[in-house]
Amino acid sequence: MEMSCEADDLMRNMINSNPQMNILFSDNFMVVDCNPAALRFMGFETKEDMLAGFPERNKLRMPNFRLDGWASTALVERLVTAAKAGFKKFNIELLVCGVMRNLDVEFRKVPYKDSFVTMSYIYDMTEMREREMELIRVRDLNKLQLAKLNLMVKASKIGLWDMEIVQNDPVNPMNPFIYSNEFRYMLEYSNEIDFPDVIDSWINLLHPDDKERAVNDFKNHLFDKTGKTPYDIECRLSKKNGEYAYYRISGETIRDNDGNAIRVAGALVDITKTKNIILDTEMQRIKAEAASKAKSSFLSAMSHEIRTPMNAIIGMTAIARKAQDMEKMYDALKKIDGASRHLLGVINDVLDMSKIEADKFDLSITSFDFKKMLQKIADVISFRTDERRQKFHIGIGREFPAKLIGDDQRLSQVITNLLSNAAKFTPEDGTISLEAQLISEEDGVCRLLISVEDTGIGITDEQKARLFKPFEQAESDISRKFGGTGLGLAISKRIVELMDGEIWVESEPGKGSKFIFTVLLKRGSEDNIPFFPPVAVGMENEYSDVDNAMAQDEEIEYADNFANNTMLLAEDVEINREIVLALLKPTELNIVCVENGVQAVKMFESAPSKYDIILMDVQMPEMNGYEATRAIRALNTARAKSIPIIAITANVFREDIEKCIEAGMNDHIGKPLNLNEIMKKMRSYLGNL
Repeated sequence: MEMSCEADDLMRNMINSNPQMNILFSDNFMVVDCNPAALRFMGFETKEDMLAGFPERNKLRMPNFRLDGWASTALVERLVTAAKAGFKKFNIELLVCGVMRNLDVEFRKVPYKDSFVTMSYIYDMTEMREREMELIRVRDLNKLQLAKLNLMVKASKIGLWDMEIVQNDPVNPMNPFIYSNEFRYMLEYSNEIDFPDVIDSWINLLHPDDKERAVNDFKNHLFDKTGKTPYDIECRLSKKNGEYAYYRISGETIRDNDGNAIRVAGALVDITKTKNIILDTEMQRIKAEAASKAKSSFLSAMSHEIRTPMNAIIGMTAIARKAQDMEKMYDALKKIDGASRHLLGVINDVLDMSKIEADKFDLSITSFDFKKMLQKIADVISFRTDERRQKFHIGIGREFPAKLIGDDQRLSQVITNLLSNAAKFTPEDGTISLEAQLISEEDGVCRLLISVEDTGIGITDEQKARLFKPFEQAESDISRKFGGTGLGLAISKRIVELMDGEIWVESEPGKGSKFIFTVLLKRGSEDNIPFFPPVAVGMENEYSDVDNAMAQDEEIEYADNFANNTMLLAEDVEINREIVLALLKPTELNIVCVENGVQAVKMFESAPSKYDIILMDVQMPEMNGYEATRAIRALNTARAKSIPIIAITANVFREDIEKCIEAGMNDHIGKPLNLNEIMKKMRSYLGNL
């Protein structure tokens, strides 16, 4: 295709002066001209090379598929489209001089003589596209990092906040404030409507006890131009449900050259679990210290309570040895007996408390006469009240059951403890009253109310809070002034609770005290139970026949004669053997003594028909009582299977008794030995022989 000289000159000048690449195509889509920029870019040495080799070499430069995955379109197809439409703009990738270049191309159809030419404008966009791709990559990377950061913040349960400070006014409530979603979620809010982006949103949630401190610390941090005042506090914030939780709020501030705060941002962390652990640990420490202090005081009191009767026992024993007349010796022995009983009471309290703390404190249910039990208690208490010239009254409701089913020993223990305390804390010539009433009854189960009232020193409200706790008394100096282990009321409380009742005190300082408790007990059979009328009189008239009743109960019925019976006594402690021999001497029982389980088994095996009963100590050398009992029961004789074996031991817990029964023993007698109990067992097992 030939062009006129004028047109050729005009076209060539235009093309040559264009810094961008230009290529001119004829109407049959062949390259007819190009400018120097295109020649250099396409890698041709001369225009003639380009005009001759462009089509084929261009095919080799164009990949089958673009980087975006689309198939490449042939250059001729684009020229055809431009010829039809008059204009075509597209992007193309070509391999130029070994480097893939990204080009933006425009085809414009230009009329020429009777036909047309196509002018191409080619722009090398490779570097720009690379910069765009880099920007996109960086943007995507930033989005990814931001997403990761948001995920990490959410996973770490940290709420973020940010405040811009305008017009150099840090406390302006209109300062732009922003909370992260996690901040809201931590306080159980879900959106900006419920929790607006204003500073008062979190300030209004502060606990009243924390608000002033938290706000002042925030202001001090912002106004300190040196930046040395940190903002890192612990406080309580109310959640949406009204529940308070512990949080840690911290912040850092950006300041201008003059130190003025211009922006502050920080974090919110929920520390409730950690705080509760710390508070619980501190509470446990305080409780442990209090318990340690209480037990130290208890041990001090115990030392006094044990050493005092021991001093009496040792001292009176020495006096009895040197006594020249029977009256003085009898007086010493009487005081030894009293001190021994007091010491036994102290030991029993300690054992009871240890069972309570080990959750092994149980009741032993039996049928008993309440009034008879009360008579025994009154006889013991009367010695104390008589010594202090105190008036002692008892009132029993007419409807009160005469016979009950329950643990009479434990019920007696509670009443005795309350009466003993009343006698202890009531001055001379004071009054002590015991009342017992039937409150209600349903299906034979009676709710009973028993109270002990005195005119003693009284108790403050603060003292009441400690009364029923183990190892504690109302005041630390009470044990020094009045004595006692501080266990009695704690044990009484546990006994009453086991009987499905409760115990409390009504008192004012200087106006006496009234201890009241309720219990649930079954009504027992009242056949042949004498009527015991209500009483409310002085001690002198009230118990005119009590001493006789007690004397009958405590009198040892030595009318029993066991001269035709033989006992095998297995006991390793000589003084204990001596006591049993002395106690049972009036019964004329034949007693054979051995010192350990091995001897007991051999002695019985040698003559099984000789023995009618075995008293077996549990703790003995060589072979203990459990092993000896099993060995005897294993012997191949009928007598070995049937002979009564009774344990004698200082181990008196229920599990100890059960252990004796499991070993094959028939019964149990606790130490110190009670003569009445021994005789009761002897009559039970030897009475029918």
